[in-house]
Amino acid sequence: MPRINSVSLWLVDDHVWKPVNPTKININGVENIFFTSIAINTHRGWVHIDLEPSKEFYKLLARGFKPTSHAKIKLDRRSRRVLFHLSLEKEIEIYRPENVKPVDVNENSVATLYGAFSIILETDLAEITLGYSYRKESIQRRNGSDSRETRKAMKKLKEGKKKRDYRWKAANLIVRDALRTRGIIVIERISGDDIRVMIARYRNRLLRHRIYQSALKGELNAIIDKAREYGVPVLMVDPRNTSKICPIHNAPIEYGEDRIGICSKGGERWHREVVALINLYLKALEALYEGPAQKGFGVLGIDGSPFPLGSTATSEPIEIPRSLWGRWKSLENHRDAIASLWIKKHSNTKQKKINDNQ
Repeated sequence: MPRINSVSLWLVDDHVWKPVNPTKININGVENIFFTSIAINTHRGWVHIDLEPSKEFYKLLARGFKPTSHAKIKLDRRSRRVLFHLSLEKEIEIYRPENVKPVDVNENSVATLYGAFSIILETDLAEITLGYSYRKESIQRRNGSDSRETRKAMKKLKEGKKKRDYRWKAANLIVRDALRTRGIIVIERISGDDIRVMIARYRNRLLRHRIYQSALKGELNAIIDKAREYGVPVLMVDPRNTSKICPIHNAPIEYGEDRIGICSKGGERWHREVVALINLYLKALEALYEGPAQKGFGVLGIDGSPFPLGSTATSEPIEIPRSLWGRWKSLENHRDAIASLWIKKHSNTKQKKINDNQ
């Protein structure tokens, strides 16, 4: 005998359902309505249902979205509850980009430009995946690969929840800052083969796949999804030689064992993430204006001096640990903290130069 497990009803207009005792509210100068109870017209009359709005509903109301007459209800048999799906709409203006915001994603960090600063948000996603891999191997050796104790211990680790939280927080900071400056986000058009080359140093095949899914592909998808949510355009450019070519002399950069390289022509010392951000910036200008992007150097403030990492803020990245930016809501609200980190790093670099000269 057939059994119905899922029931969904579309409420197409306000004759079928209506809010009960709606309250008019004013958020950021925009009038809106708010309600926590609805009435549905059935063959037995109007049926009242109390709602428990989600956190996302309040966020959308605060951003100017208004409820429409289109809705859907779904009967959740397992939890014995009714799910109410409401359609929201918002009048938007045409987004005209006035700035370019490049973003370079790596397995343990996300680099971007904040004003004249190159900042690196340390996510440590690959390190988290590696650490959880060791812990899971230890649990499996102790309790077996497919026992109840192993599955119970695996759930307590909450690896996926933590990595999703870090990914979405980093994407939220980047997208909201791009929206503030009316910028267009520029990321690399990376294929699966390109990413696998980047993480080829991890010998375990399964571990490489997990890092590929969580740290690189997952972060790029989070930025794209968050940009779509805020209406910020995303431009994907060719990733070829973004961190291998000097943006000033168009010459190869020779790297050692660390992430600092030297231009083979001018002798400048470049950080790998800074070079990638500048080249992404210039490639975006070439794609947007269909021509050479030499005018981008004036905006970035590149001096090209042969001193270690140059003498401008753009040439010196600011590493922001996850324990610091993980509690931030936006980059603009913590610009003093970013500036203090740059001053501290700059003073340490000057002291190192003095010691080297001595």
